[in-house]
Amino acid sequence: MSPSRWARVTGSEAHGLRRGAWYPVVHNGDSSTVVLDVNKSNRPVNRTNLVFSDERPEKWSVVKRDPGERAARRADDAELGALYGVCPKCNGRAVLDPSVVRLACPSCSLEFEIDWANPC
Repeated sequence: MSPSRWARVTGSEAHGLRRGAWYPVVHNGDSSTVVLDVNKSNRPVNRTNLVFSDERPEKWSVVKRDPGERAARRADDAELGALYGVCPKCNGRAVLDPSVVRLACPSCSLEFEIDWANPC
């Protein structure tokens, strides 16, 4: 596997990372662990819980949660619901409308296409 520069957590295995957020890869060796830069701190993560990209993605990540998950209840508490997006620039979150293809981030104000084809 060639080294990747960016990774995001998939499924419910976020382990404290923001699901859907892309993090820079610090170390991507041959082991089962990949080290990510999470807010200027190195964080080891199991490789099987990650999706990789050689370039920083420029589309909103789509997060679909099972409404029964504990994390989905936390998302509801943040008024995000079970379907929301994560900004590719600042990792801010926003409610998604399935009929929208582009969205401006409420945190950084930049606008990006929504990656509906690859939900996590």
